[in-house]
Amino acid sequence: MLGRSPIARFLTMPNKHTDAEAALKKLGDHLRLGWAKKHPVSDKSLESVKNTVREQWEKEQVAERPSKPAPAPAKNKSRKPSEPDMER
Repeated sequence: MLGRSPIARFLTMPNKHTDAEAALKKLGDHLRLGWAKKHPVSDKSLESVKNTVREQWEKEQVAERPSKPAPAPAKNKSRKPSEPDMER
């Protein structure tokens, strides 16, 4: 193989990794569908998870509120700094 670039040889070879990855993805999708058919999730379980997530979210929201600094009063924001008198 004198005179042939290893890069050119690599470019002409089929990409086996993407083919294998696609096959594994297809297999994974097929397995998930089969599992979902044999083991359906009950409405009671879904409701329980929704309630738990909602409670956790509410706790996080309450915990975040006090950590924010209180805004400064509005009158301090509109107040201009005094300028020195130039006429003496």
